[in-house]
Amino acid sequence: MNTKEKKCIDLVADKFAEQEQIYKDAQQFFEDYENATEGEQIALKVIDKHKGNYFHEYKDLFDYVNQSSSWNYVEPNTFDDQREGYYRLQLSWGGPSDEFRIYTDMNKTIHEIEYWYLDWYDGACINVPRDTVSWDICSWYIDLE
Repeated sequence: MNTKEKKCIDLVADKFAEQEQIYKDAQQFFEDYENATEGEQIALKVIDKHKGNYFHEYKDLFDYVNQSSSWNYVEPNTFDDQREGYYRLQLSWGGPSDEFRIYTDMNKTIHEIEYWYLDWYDGACINVPRDTVSWDICSWYIDLE
């Protein structure tokens, strides 16, 4: 079965794992870069560029995420099957697209984050574990809201 035949429900867990790994790799790059000597920083940039990541073009992890995604609030009842309003960190758009939906209480305390993978009239989600970089990143955006 190739990717075109698979439904979003078949792909969502792997797509989340891929996104989480990108965030982990970016976080590791920025931590290593911050603690490196000038010569080591030059080497890290070369290796990063060779890998095709280009994390070195950003100031830090927040800058990387902020420049490669969009942030907004989706009002309650925007969509027919929507149970409540949520904050959205949209990672890609078109088809397929993916995003994090962050559900909070009135005090903006997060009670759930979902990762959604969507592709033309199909979509599926999984809950984001609290001990992930993805959860931390979504929390940063809520803290700044």
